[in-house]
Amino acid sequence: MYYDLDKKGWAEYEALWDEYLEKRRLEGKKGTLQRDLVELILLRKFIAMQAIPKTIEMVENFIDMGRKVIIFTSFTEELEVLAAHFGKLCVKHNGPMTSKQKQNSVDAFQGNDKIKVFIGNIRSAGIAITLTEATVEVFNSFEWVSGWNEQAEDRSYRIGQRNDVNIYYQLFV
Repeated sequence: MYYDLDKKGWAEYEALWDEYLEKRRLEGKKGTLQRDLVELILLRKFIAMQAIPKTIEMVENFIDMGRKVIIFTSFTEELEVLAAHFGKLCVKHNGPMTSKQKQNSVDAFQGNDKIKVFIGNIRSAGIAITLTEATVEVFNSFEWVSGWNEQAEDRSYRIGQRNDVNIYYQLFV
């Protein structure tokens, strides 16, 4: 899904970038911006937070159609905002949880018809779990390494899946 960032969003994005460059200058950082690309996570997080209203709208439509949905995130803050919105309709799966809590989330999503949404951090929930109750996956944000995203895609498309699975990546242009 492609979305246009509105003028206010672009202004905030540009201000964030300018603040980042000024901070680099004040701290005397040397090297090229490519070398420091990892520091640009703040820009990825900004876009992830901008995507949340689009994700909520999309997921609510799928729930209304009777479908179960996985939402993948890269940042804890976006995961928590989405989990707060969906409340008792969702379970979450992220790094700070114990193995037992993570398994309970998987089991609830797979076995409880009242749980419609599974919200997982890509690095935590993107491997070694089966979520064949889902027929939709929405990436609110995604990781730099495409292989991690591909692994996450495969959580619902596994042995035992009897339905088509639709996967949506959201991009702002």
